[in-house]
Amino acid sequence: MPMTVTLDAQGRVVIPQAEDERLGLRDGGALELVSMPEGVLLERRRLATVTSGEDGLPQITLDDADTVRNADATQAIHTQRDDR
Repeated sequence: MPMTVTLDAQGRVVIPQAEDERLGLRDGGALELVSMPEGVLLERRRLATVTSGEDGLPQITLDDADTVRNADATQAIHTQRDDR
């Protein structure tokens, strides 16, 4: 549901507390700003950790149980490969 948010004096977006809690945002957490033809979209960033399973295949662990964008999962796999 669309809602109006405000900018503070420093140009920061103020997210209503109810949305902040619903999304599980934390102080210092990162949001990704995506420019779109209609305006901008703020997406919550998720921490993905990649480890190797016993079978040698990559295993991705997320900081929460929500979905993660394919691009984020792919980047985490590439980072894990580069670190080897």
